[in-house]
Amino acid sequence: MRNKMKEYGEVDFYRNDIIKYYDLDKIFRDQLNSLDTLDPFTRKHSENVGNLTCRLCEKLKLEKGFTIYTSICGFIHDIGKMFIDPKILQKEGKLTDEEFEIMKTHTTIGYNMCMKEPKLRPYSAGPLYHHEALDGTGYPNRFSR
Repeated sequence: MRNKMKEYGEVDFYRNDIIKYYDLDKIFRDQLNSLDTLDPFTRKHSENVGNLTCRLCEKLKLEKGFTIYTSICGFIHDIGKMFIDPKILQKEGKLTDEEFEIMKTHTTIGYNMCMKEPKLRPYSAGPLYHHEALDGTGYPNRFSR
């Protein structure tokens, strides 16, 4: 059935076996499992981002290497949230300004985590830059064109 879907250009955005499909390293699964123990929502969100990224790359017929790279970045983009206070991470409703400043640190925390782990180092851009915006309003570096 999946091959038929690919033949007709349809994409199963919710396929949850991308890690197995691309035979990704155990370290990535371990990182996702660590997220799950702290915050199942963030774990599921990270899986969805990684899977959606993979499917979009496949749909666009991008190189396998690029597809794997961007998918891994998607899976680990919120890895820094492991070190955000669960009270902030799981708060219902709007964060205070102070809480939001703390939440924003997950990008640099994730980057630093990746830089310390040789197998994650190549993917450090995912956690660091995923909240940047083309108009310069993003964080942490407020990049603009």
